[in-house]
Amino acid sequence: MKTKYSFKSLVLAASLVAGAGLTTARADVDPAPAPASTTVAQGLLGQVYGTLTYSYIDLDGAASHADDYHFSLNQPLAFGLDGFLSYDFVDFNAGHQNVVMAGLRPFSARFNWGKPYVEAGAGFAWASGDDSFVWEIAAGAELQVTPQLTVTPYVQYTDAPDLAGDGTWNFGAKGNYWVNSQWAVTAGVAFDDDSNVGFTVGTNFRF
Repeated sequence: MKTKYSFKSLVLAASLVAGAGLTTARADVDPAPAPASTTVAQGLLGQVYGTLTYSYIDLDGAASHADDYHFSLNQPLAFGLDGFLSYDFVDFNAGHQNVVMAGLRPFSARFNWGKPYVEAGAGFAWASGDDSFVWEIAAGAELQVTPQLTVTPYVQYTDAPDLAGDGTWNFGAKGNYWVNSQWAVTAGVAFDDDSNVGFTVGTNFRF
């Protein structure tokens, strides 16, 4: 089994990540008929929101694990186009890494079942005198399972040319469940081509 666990593998094994809701919606207590307008029939694409997550990363062939603390902001720039900014702090046995990324996420809202999207981003990674330019591309689909719940399978490729190792492929699924109109719970799982596996929990919140 591979034992390589570069910054790219650590961050991206848990990236993007976002979650699956396990909370049920509150029942309507008004006996009079009321429109079902309190549900949130949408996911994250096209929304102004922030994300705060923690990821536990199981490192293949290593006795230790890594912890990824992630914060990101999403801002619609036009219909069908989001911009994002993110920061990750990754703590592992040999030290820690930081990465700042920014990018664009075009998507289509033409379909009732969900929103397919593509993504491209670039940024910078640094720690202990070791730094690199970082870039990534991704594709996925935000599937509308229920009015409050979306599940998003995706594939992503990332490279940090000045850090050890080649570019990394990442595969995963993330979900989002709106508990109310402003707050959601999140969870996800991702694995990379170095056999590292990341498990993510956290929250999304609208502004």
